[in-house]
Amino acid sequence: MKEIVDRISSLPDDVLIHILSYVTTREAVQTCILSKRWRNTWSSVPVLNFGHQYLSLNGTTESWKFERFVNGVLANRERSRLDTVTYHCRLNNRNLEPSMEWLDRVALLMPQVISVNIFGFDEFKCPDSVFSCASLECLTLSLCDTKIEVTEPKSIALPSLKTLELQYSWLDDNLTQNLFLGCPTLETLKLSYCELHISSISSNVLKNLELYECKQFGHVRVSCPGLVSLIILSSKHSIRSISLENTTSLVNADIGLRGIDRSLNGDILPSPKLLNALSNATSLDLYFGQFSVLQERWMEDIYICRTFNNLKSLKIGVLDKTSDFDLIAYFLQLSPVLQQLTIYTWFNMLFVEQKSQGDEERRQQDVCFQREYLETVTIYSWKDMVHKLVTMLGRHVKTIGNIIINE
Repeated sequence: MKEIVDRISSLPDDVLIHILSYVTTREAVQTCILSKRWRNTWSSVPVLNFGHQYLSLNGTTESWKFERFVNGVLANRERSRLDTVTYHCRLNNRNLEPSMEWLDRVALLMPQVISVNIFGFDEFKCPDSVFSCASLECLTLSLCDTKIEVTEPKSIALPSLKTLELQYSWLDDNLTQNLFLGCPTLETLKLSYCELHISSISSNVLKNLELYECKQFGHVRVSCPGLVSLIILSSKHSIRSISLENTTSLVNADIGLRGIDRSLNGDILPSPKLLNALSNATSLDLYFGQFSVLQERWMEDIYICRTFNNLKSLKIGVLDKTSDFDLIAYFLQLSPVLQQLTIYTWFNMLFVEQKSQGDEERRQQDVCFQREYLETVTIYSWKDMVHKLVTMLGRHVKTIGNIIINE
């Protein structure tokens, strides 16, 4: 009978530790029963992953078992540096909230990454030690519930933090100012489903800013001279006035206002100068929603744009409206190095215009030019709209290298 050889156990410790870093902490700890060779291997794994599958706390016993497990892991692991801590917890009983004090012990191990994702809590208080962890480079706090009351940290001192991601959080000017002062190397800020009671986002070192489905309560001024990437997306919440300053370093921008509140008046809508502030970008993805006043203001703005000298890739969402065709035409005229154009359309009977002969004459007079070449055009639309778009492009581009149509 052929002898079975345990080749995995013969691997070097570094290799085994690397393998165990890809499983949950519970699974890593369970390997201690395999043999003496594995007894303490888990204790050197630089990743702690307290996974969702055993954190759905339905009863007192389960809650107590989890806290005992976490404390046991921290008490018995090697005192080596910790790279990453991930914590997922979904409560079905708000009276059984586990303590977060174990994060104090985690902070002493100088982790580089902490990610906390919770749902069903009444209150969340992250220990102050987390906000003074000198080694921390990436922090994610995802509350996944607007009903959670969050206790703000007494102070913030994260000298190494480069990435901060907040979900379902409440931010005011005081907290925002403390974040930027306490995180002098912060390069990436991602805010999702947050309530923004702020007047400005200002940083000299921030490179990437994402505002996803956030709700504003007033004008927000973004002034980040080192900003490289900007994403502002909204399909459910009110986007109010936003202005951009010092954006000469911007390379990529994605602005999608799909669900703008149509009851808003023009005075509190995003600044029409927003488009002009994107003129140095090399890649743009734009959709300005179905708010006619807003679109008219942005059309006025593009007239004063000198050129989009660096723009190579443009993705733009349109409706079947004269102003949409004009907007595409002006981008073709003002973007001398544009290579790729992607057009995707939405059909809404409420917004289909009745075109008059005067509209067509105005279009031909206002946008009268023809560029030599465009490398690739991709169109996502229905058949009738495709014909209109191809006809319009034919008037303004002599040669198109490749047309891709997805109906």
